[in-house]
Amino acid sequence: MRAVPHSLPEILETVEENGFPWALDCVFDTFNKLMEIDPEQSWKRILHDASEIIVDFLGADAATIRLHEPYLNRMISFGSYQFAEELREDAIGLDDTIAGKVVSLGTSQTVSDILECTEYHNKQAVRHRYRSLLAVPLIIERYLEEGDNVLGALQIYFADGPREFTKVEIKVAEMMAQRVSYVLARKRIIDMKRVNKKKEWLVGKLFSKISLEKGIKMKELFGLMVEELADIIRIQSCSLFTISGDGKQATLETGYPETGSYHTIGKVFDLAEHPYLLTAVMGDRPLGDFENERIYPSYLLIKNPRASSLMTDELKEFSSNHDINSILYIPLRIDDRVRHLLVFDALEKRRFFSDEDIEILTFFGKELTQALEIERLDDILHDFKNPAIAIAGFARRVRAMIVSNVNETDQMLKFVDVVIQEGMRLQEMAMSLYPVARPESVDLAEVATQRFLINREAISEQRLCHIELEVGEMPKGIMVMVSRLALERVMDNLLTNATKAIPQTGGYLTIGVGSDGASAILEIANTGRIPEDEVERIRSADDKGRGLNIVHRFVSMMGGRVEVDAELDQTTFRIVLPLDQS
Repeated sequence: MRAVPHSLPEILETVEENGFPWALDCVFDTFNKLMEIDPEQSWKRILHDASEIIVDFLGADAATIRLHEPYLNRMISFGSYQFAEELREDAIGLDDTIAGKVVSLGTSQTVSDILECTEYHNKQAVRHRYRSLLAVPLIIERYLEEGDNVLGALQIYFADGPREFTKVEIKVAEMMAQRVSYVLARKRIIDMKRVNKKKEWLVGKLFSKISLEKGIKMKELFGLMVEELADIIRIQSCSLFTISGDGKQATLETGYPETGSYHTIGKVFDLAEHPYLLTAVMGDRPLGDFENERIYPSYLLIKNPRASSLMTDELKEFSSNHDINSILYIPLRIDDRVRHLLVFDALEKRRFFSDEDIEILTFFGKELTQALEIERLDDILHDFKNPAIAIAGFARRVRAMIVSNVNETDQMLKFVDVVIQEGMRLQEMAMSLYPVARPESVDLAEVATQRFLINREAISEQRLCHIELEVGEMPKGIMVMVSRLALERVMDNLLTNATKAIPQTGGYLTIGVGSDGASAILEIANTGRIPEDEVERIRSADDKGRGLNIVHRFVSMMGGRVEVDAELDQTTFRIVLPLDQS
């Protein structure tokens, strides 16, 4: 009795002798084997298992898989079965190769004699091994993801030849490749669900952090989140760089783990001297997946730090000494400019970052920048309150004068001027999440007088009758070189905090400016005492209140410092700024 056929050649022979039903049973059985491949495996393992089934069924001898890389517009090696992988080229052309023709034309290609085929270039890899070739399209559907499908070619090698492939052989191979595509699509959906769960978890953790920590900075947010991130991805070492305003330097702000790591916090790197940093920040290199690097707009992956041309000799030695196997750089863009850089190292037993790891980490970087954008917007909205109240108050006064036919043109014009000025200021704040304009020379007393007037109007509009306002010394001509808007925001926040701190039983709020000959000094004092522990937090810039965080940030940016004195029933904030010596 004849054995049950298991390969296409046997099937064709059986069909000739016994009829069609035997053939159908064998084909369906093989298709079921393909569909039963475990989609939880890695991409390469799935393709390897599928290639083994297809090779055995077609009576072939080996198979290779190439996928199209859009950035390089080349066909990238993506695994093989019973083929000497070391003999294969990592990337081949799209226009002048068999695999490339399969993708560009979307049709199967046959080669009866590889040694005579001008479009098969690497003959050394097949000589004395394989003689003929059947290449069929491989498609990985994107489904819910954005972007085009992933296109590739499954190349099936036969030792015998020259040979002509029948229509049945080609059609069966194409149908089998389609079944493989379904398995890969299932793999993609499973991966997507897992990644999306991690993304949702990250977003929840991230925004719960910023809801608790007001006025947070990137460095602080990184510190709060990196340990959370390590729970879902095996992060062993990572760091945060801040890019200078001119885009020429990167400063190492912080690293993880905080203790026992090799990070040199505070070290400054000139981008021009470090090609890996320059590439990650500027993105000025050709994009694509190369032998030692993968360069994409959203990240730079150094696959082999010891061989990459982007690595300096110093960093190659450093990577070797610390067993760094690969490095992932993720630029964080705000307003189309890279302002920070996340760096993740794969150490010791961890050889590389998977595609899933990279997707999660790049998503993490985007969410960090989005969170900070929201924080900066909240900072600005926090400063909108008093100007908005004042504008409404002055506008009502002007309207009342007009309705009453009161002939006080000069006073009305003053009120209208304030409305116009504050309206322009609100517009300026609303139009920029980075309200740090170019420094200019401003008169400290003139700005302080104006902001005190706005605060007084806000107090009046809120009918806070328990507050007594006093204007101290306001000598003109004390000039400081600062961003006017930043200085106004500092004053507004201090005045707002002082107003809130005055007890309901009553008290005073006073403002004054002066100079000690070397510095300009702004003082805002109010009735009410701050607890000593809170005073220490304010002095160390560790206060988490949004208003005082804004004050510390902008005063530091202007080269000044914040001082606070807490007496028995009075609190005084003192802003010390460098005098404009120009």
